[in-house]
Amino acid sequence: MQSVQNADVEPKSKVLVRCDLDVPINEGEIEDTYRLDCLLPTLKLIIEKGATPVIVGHMGRPADENSSELSTKQLLPYFNQNLGEGKFELLENLRFDSRETSTDENGRDGYAKGLIEKSGAKIYVNESFADCHRDHASMTSLPKFLPTYAGLRLQKEIETLSKILQNPTQPLVAILGGIKLESKKPLINKFVEIADQVLVGGRLGIEWNEKVPPNLHLPGDYAQNQKDIGPATAQDYAAIITTAGTVVWAGPMGAFEQTEFSAGTKEITQAVANATTQNQAFTLVGGGDTISAINQLGDIKDYSFVSTGGGAMLKFLAQGTLPGIEALNGPNPH
Repeated sequence: MQSVQNADVEPKSKVLVRCDLDVPINEGEIEDTYRLDCLLPTLKLIIEKGATPVIVGHMGRPADENSSELSTKQLLPYFNQNLGEGKFELLENLRFDSRETSTDENGRDGYAKGLIEKSGAKIYVNESFADCHRDHASMTSLPKFLPTYAGLRLQKEIETLSKILQNPTQPLVAILGGIKLESKKPLINKFVEIADQVLVGGRLGIEWNEKVPPNLHLPGDYAQNQKDIGPATAQDYAAIITTAGTVVWAGPMGAFEQTEFSAGTKEITQAVANATTQNQAFTLVGGGDTISAINQLGDIKDYSFVSTGGGAMLKFLAQGTLPGIEALNGPNPH
């Protein structure tokens, strides 16, 4: 895998940059720019090399190309302000074309070739760690047809997560929340193998229906309507977190967006922050919902590393690699 720092970028050329553009927008206003902010160093580097970054990515799961509320055009003011007008190009939501997510490899490859032709790009850069677990056209097909490079942030994500896999400071405590137990159960089982303690919240704890290993902790009490972990569970989890040398956190403990169901997530937010600032633990947090919870209930600066990926972060920790990363490690066309 080669770094964009070492890319032989020709002046006045185009560089196709797969970016993570899936940020929360309310009435045209970006509510959280963290993922976009992480793109800027790579985009600015390409501009400094005399080339034009062609920004591509998706937003949400649009039903069709008429989903104006998911148009990437809403991001133009942000990039104009941070990169300068005329310094970049921004293509429309990749998922407006169903071939981006198609299970048909030929369809994905055809879409990728069309993007190359449309953009006029000579180089491909992956700067979307959050989507590296997806076998989509922009992640695994584009690298077949262009010289490929890893973005600066993508490299940092891989380096940081690899350290946790190879040599974490013990004890390792994993905190997993959110919904969709079916998709997260294999990840929970993996963390049961590699972590000292695994703390489960959100709907995951309610739906767990298998034998509970000794190091797996499920909520013992819940708030009303089971939309948050209860105070006793929050205190128990916080006490375990204070013992950690490394913390991995992905997923809120409940419906934190509603004030009446935010107490559990708030206590975990504070406990993980305290582990960082007071106990010098290495704390890794990730996922859009987790970042939103921290922004609402804490301070994102109080954590060692905030990953742009949620599902991608967990799957990398479980598998050691991802399809988008493997595509960068494959034959490099010239």
